[in-house]
Amino acid sequence: MHMKNMILASSAAAALALSAGAASAEPDGWYGAIDAGYHIIDDINAESSTTGAHWNYEVNDGWAAFARLGYRFNPNWRVELEGGYRSGDIGTVRAPGSAQDLCNLTPAAPGGCYSPEGDIESATLMANVLYDFGWEAWGVRPFVGLGAGVNRVNVDTVGRLRSTTGTFTADDDSVNFAAQAIAGLAWAVGDRANIDLTYRYLTGDASWESNTVGGPSYGEWDGDYDQSHTVTLGLRYSFGAEDA
Repeated sequence: MHMKNMILASSAAAALALSAGAASAEPDGWYGAIDAGYHIIDDINAESSTTGAHWNYEVNDGWAAFARLGYRFNPNWRVELEGGYRSGDIGTVRAPGSAQDLCNLTPAAPGGCYSPEGDIESATLMANVLYDFGWEAWGVRPFVGLGAGVNRVNVDTVGRLRSTTGTFTADDDSVNFAAQAIAGLAWAVGDRANIDLTYRYLTGDASWESNTVGGPSYGEWDGDYDQSHTVTLGLRYSFGAEDA
């Protein structure tokens, strides 16, 4: 009985693989996709234009979402126009190697120092070129790609400087060139549909103006929006005409 169960399970697995392979022969042409997932980014190191001070803006892990419109030229090559959003609640803001520098406007106790309120959010518009490995008969196909475009980084935060009684605020955005590397796996779930598991590494620059009431002026901050890692799961659907 045990051997019979193994044979039945193997047959079912083989049938599933064959059905996935048959479903992977999606037509060339236009397709659309949506993705959602998890975003991680290292601290954003920024420099003050007036004092030269360096602060690390910590961004908490968050969520990300993408919408894509693409065109498949053949079974291996395709291009996309991608719009993306990456959330970014601010954790702490501190000078490198020192205690936290920016405190909450309402400390829990005298002298307390906590995370400021605010966000550093990213909205991107990218043009991607992707290559799908293998053949259409594969049920699961790896892919890689490169993208280039623009990244709009919006900074909105308010807090109190530890060394002064001043209130620090920033409410500004910048649009800069950005690039990304892409890797993932596509699982065919129909004649026109794929489930995409995608990793994106994004890198670029960011800058924002700040104001301080009752303290030193830090002016504009210049930093890098890089070391951004995003993992998403998405649905891709082909609108192209079926092969003759």
